[in-house]
Amino acid sequence: MSHSREDWVDAAWTLLGDVGVDGVRVESLARTLGVTKGSFYWHFKNRQDLIDALFDRWFGLREEVRDEFRRANPTPQERLWKVIERGIIRGTQGQAAALRLWAQRHPEATGRITEADSLRRQFFTEQFLALGLDDHTAKIRAEVYMAVISAEFLHSGGRNETDRLHFARQKHEMLVGQE
Repeated sequence: MSHSREDWVDAAWTLLGDVGVDGVRVESLARTLGVTKGSFYWHFKNRQDLIDALFDRWFGLREEVRDEFRRANPTPQERLWKVIERGIIRGTQGQAAALRLWAQRHPEATGRITEADSLRRQFFTEQFLALGLDDHTAKIRAEVYMAVISAEFLHSGGRNETDRLHFARQKHEMLVGQE
């Protein structure tokens, strides 16, 4: 059976949530997919190429940078909430946390995260400014909101989706002033 590059990325993404970046190995993925290691090299130059694809997958999930997202969520409160809600509903299982931890030892990955986080921070700051906060407060709230999102799975990942959404919603409402 032939597998696409996307099949390899899907399998690696699933494995990433279970074992972290260091556990994502070509051999184990080939076994999971029922193919030889040679199939991997048809789609990727090396393991780092696969890891780069995992970062691309993660950053591609950040819908807030798309115009459609802004149109579908017209208020700042909705936009902020949808970022957290979609992360929970999407069913990610710690992939972002695994990539962030791995990046602490790999400066080239840290640079990619810093760049992506800068875009997210700017988006969050814009939303808090639209809620009427001053520039300084909006920037601080944006940082706190990012921390809440980054820690959500670590804090609540073992709970069911309903509970995760409930606890995330409480934090969201406190941060956007809807308590």
